[in-house]
Amino acid sequence: MSGTYKKNSNDASVRFLYGTSLGRILLHVVLKLHVPALLGCILRSPVSRFYIPSFIKKNGIDMSDFKDVKFKSFNDFFTRKKEISFDSEPNHLISPADSLLSVYKITEDSKFHIKGFDYTLTDFFEPSRFNIENNNIEKSFIGGLCLVFRLCATDYHRYCYVDSGTQNGNHFIQGSLYSVQPLAAENFRLYTKNRRSWTILNTENFGTIAQIEIGAFSVGGIQNHYDEASFKKGEEKGYFDLHGSTIVLLLQKDSVKLLDEIKKVTDSGEEYRVKIGDCVATKK
Repeated sequence: MSGTYKKNSNDASVRFLYGTSLGRILLHVVLKLHVPALLGCILRSPVSRFYIPSFIKKNGIDMSDFKDVKFKSFNDFFTRKKEISFDSEPNHLISPADSLLSVYKITEDSKFHIKGFDYTLTDFFEPSRFNIENNNIEKSFIGGLCLVFRLCATDYHRYCYVDSGTQNGNHFIQGSLYSVQPLAAENFRLYTKNRRSWTILNTENFGTIAQIEIGAFSVGGIQNHYDEASFKKGEEKGYFDLHGSTIVLLLQKDSVKLLDEIKKVTDSGEEYRVKIGDCVATKK
């Protein structure tokens, strides 16, 4: 466990685009003109590799595992793969990614409150889109916990399975590409507006878990390795293409107990810094 946490912060560009009337008008123009997609094309091209050294230096990224690697583009660098370590204790739920963690309670009417907005389970899953019975999903997570893992641009953008088990396939929802920084979440229902992919994990130690990967500004893809499959704890589940993103875990009622230090910080409305493979909760 990292033992540190970070207060909510926003880039200057985010403060302008999401915090001012003029900025929000410009933001809608930017998305309408598909600027994120254009930016993604540039960052996947060979010319973008010249941006890598300054990005590493500016953000103090540890590249000790990649000393002899020659990246073909910024996206090649951004999606770099490394060996990870993880807490292998069966009764420990691990973080799926390097990220800032927030925790919310799912109420008995299947709602949870994030940054000024009420969300429902139906908002996340849009079950009718996939011809799925809504009640079956809602009943699984009522009274449980919603764990939001917000990745920053400087984080490792590959993510792992939080326990061993099986999954029933990925459900992709095309959406917008708003930023996932705190101010954006306070002005838009971004967790249900943004591009996302969800799957139901039937885990060995924590019951049924819903995992939702959510894209963000300039994130061109959510790349999951498996559809219907068995998986092992700590195994790579997939990765994000470009910039910050979010992973949401929905947990069933009374399935886990958060670590005390995480509960203390997240109960106060702050985000807690975790690393991929860290223990974040124990089995009840």
